[in-house]
Amino acid sequence: KQPENYQGRSYTDYLDYKILNPNVPTTEMDTVYNNQDGPFIQTFIFENTGFMIGLLKQHKTAEEMSNSLNYFQDILSDEMFKKLFGLLLTDRGSEFAKPNLFEINHETGEIRSNIFYCDAQMASQKPHVENNHNFVREILPNGQDWSNLTQDKVDLMFSHINSVPRESLGNKTPYEIFTFIYGKKLADKLNIQKIEKDEVTTTPRLF
Repeated sequence: KQPENYQGRSYTDYLDYKILNPNVPTTEMDTVYNNQDGPFIQTFIFENTGFMIGLLKQHKTAEEMSNSLNYFQDILSDEMFKKLFGLLLTDRGSEFAKPNLFEINHETGEIRSNIFYCDAQMASQKPHVENNHNFVREILPNGQDWSNLTQDKVDLMFSHINSVPRESLGNKTPYEIFTFIYGKKLADKLNIQKIEKDEVTTTPRLF
């Protein structure tokens, strides 16, 4: 039997939802960190573009992680919020285990997102975010102290990561695909800039 949190929100439910809503793009959500005590980077990858962003967090709680959606709701139009965060796929980490915090706008009571959870221990069900964490690990290696990390540095890191061409995108960059679909203004709002090809750095040298 599914734990209560996951009833109607399991990976099977996600697959069913996708059949009924084939045009709703999935956003995979995760957390990456080097130290159990933090800090943490909450990551989002927009599956249809390969474009990834991250928010620096001091606590690994559902309250703090769902706050990101409140922040995005504040800075984005309703339509754009729905396109980017209307369908979330994540793992069963404790920091995501209160679905109502993510799904419901607490100011209006409106449903803003649908959140689904991968099966236990099945990271392969959200492959885009997992694969992209390899870039994060190249820039911020395991064991490194993150106490000097700032949101500006996280934004800079993802600006570089989003400027690396991908075979899966026909050798275009996630930045190019994302801005082609959604426009540069939206990338600017998410604090992601285009980095010129010969300036892209995905090693610890970036910082």
